[in-house]
Amino acid sequence: MTRRTHTIIFVPHARARFRQFQVSSRLLWASASGALLAVLLGGVFGVLWIRSIRENREVSALVEQNRDLRGRTKTLNAKLETLEKSLAEFEERTRKLSIVAGLSGVQDPGTGGVGGLTAVSLDPSVRAEAGLEEAARRSVLLSSRLGKIEDRLALEADQLALTPTLAPAVGVLTAGFGPRSDPFTGQQEYHTGLDISAPAGSRVVAPANGTVVRVGWEHGYGKFVEIAHGFGLSSLYGHLETSRVLEGQRVHRGDLVGLVGSTGRSTGPHLHYEVHVEGRPVNPLDYVLNAF
Repeated sequence: MTRRTHTIIFVPHARARFRQFQVSSRLLWASASGALLAVLLGGVFGVLWIRSIRENREVSALVEQNRDLRGRTKTLNAKLETLEKSLAEFEERTRKLSIVAGLSGVQDPGTGGVGGLTAVSLDPSVRAEAGLEEAARRSVLLSSRLGKIEDRLALEADQLALTPTLAPAVGVLTAGFGPRSDPFTGQQEYHTGLDISAPAGSRVVAPANGTVVRVGWEHGYGKFVEIAHGFGLSSLYGHLETSRVLEGQRVHRGDLVGLVGSTGRSTGPHLHYEVHVEGRPVNPLDYVLNAF
C-alpha cells in the first residue's frame, strides 16, 4: 500500500533555491494534534494559573479579615471586662440600696459572683457573644431591682412627707408629754401633748403634708385645728389666736395653719401640740427632728 505523503515547499524572497520537504500524512496529523494539544494544555494551565492567583488573593483577604476580626474581638473582650466591673459595682450599690430601702438583698443564682462575664468559653468569638448575652441579662435584672427600690423609696418618701417631723412653732418647750401637775388645780394629770411658749401672734405651721379635718373651738383647747396626715397619723394645735385654714383644705409641710394665742384653758400665750396614731395620743418628741 502506497504511503500518502505531502510536499512542503519553502519559497525564499531572494534568489535562493526553492526548498521542499516531503512528510507523511501520519506525521503531519501527529504534529497538528500535538500542536492542538499543546494549545489546549496551555489554555488549561493558563486558566488554572489565573484561578490560583485569584484564590491566593482571596485567601490573603480572608487572612487579613481574620486578623482584623481577632483584633476587634480582643477589643470587645476588653470592653466586656470593663463592663463586668461596672455591672459588679452597680450590683453592689443596688444591694446596699436594697438594704436601705428595707428590701431583702436577693442574690441572682445565675450571676456566679465577680467574673460572671469572663467565666465563659475560651474561644474569643463565643466568649464575646456569651458575654454580651450575660451583660444583657444582668442589666435587665439590675433594672428590675432598681425599679423595686424606686417604688419602695417613693413610698417611704410619701410616708416621710406625711410624718409630722417639723416643729409647728418656734418657742420654748414648757411642758412635755406625760404626767404633770395641772397648772390650775395642782393635781396630777396626764398631759397628752407639748406646750410650746411663744409670743402671741407667732406662726404655727403644718409639720407635714395632710388635710385639715377640723377647725373649731373646744373649752380645753380653745381655738384649734386638726390635720389628718395619713397612715393613721394626725396632729392637733390648740389655744390658737386664730386659724388660717379651712376644713377640707390640703396643706404641705411648712404651710401656715394659725397663730399662737391663749384661748381656752390657758395660762398665757403658747401652742398646745398633739400627735395621734390611730386616734391615740403619742409623744410628739418621737417625731420632731428640728427642735427641742
